[in-house]
Amino acid sequence: MSERWFFALWPDDAVRDAVAARVPALLSVGARATHPSDLHLTLAFLGPLAPDALACAERAADRIRAAAFDLEIDRVGHFARARVLWCAPASPPEALATLVADLQEQLSTCGLAADPPPYRPHITLARKAAAAPVSEWPTPIPWSVRELVLAAGYGGPRPRYRVRRRWTLV
Repeated sequence: MSERWFFALWPDDAVRDAVAARVPALLSVGARATHPSDLHLTLAFLGPLAPDALACAERAADRIRAAAFDLEIDRVGHFARARVLWCAPASPPEALATLVADLQEQLSTCGLAADPPPYRPHITLARKAAAAPVSEWPTPIPWSVRELVLAAGYGGPRPRYRVRRRWTLV
């Protein structure tokens, strides 16, 4: 299977562990939890890329001058059609929207387009989730976002994602 590229926010160990610890209580029967090391918040999914397009995407990210920001993971939900259980910030900060818009603008110079609007920030907690979460999200998890990453997804055994490069948010 070919690599599927995406830009994302990758949680630090404390945030990742806090999110992962809540997943078992939220799962419906048959749902497949995301491996804790694969938890991330996608900003722009690009799919398979030729080497020159990948290099252009990296140069596009080099031009991003976004500010670091804080957010809170305080909501859980379910995309019924995709059968995805997710968590997210109930009120995404403006800095997140600005980062996504800047990234999309820079990627457009490479002829690359992310998923069509509207952008819905979320962390996939489980796939094959036939039902909504079986409990509510307890207390918010604060996340101090300080970097942007370019990662690739692979098929096969878990973990399924590998970070290729990181950019510090200023």
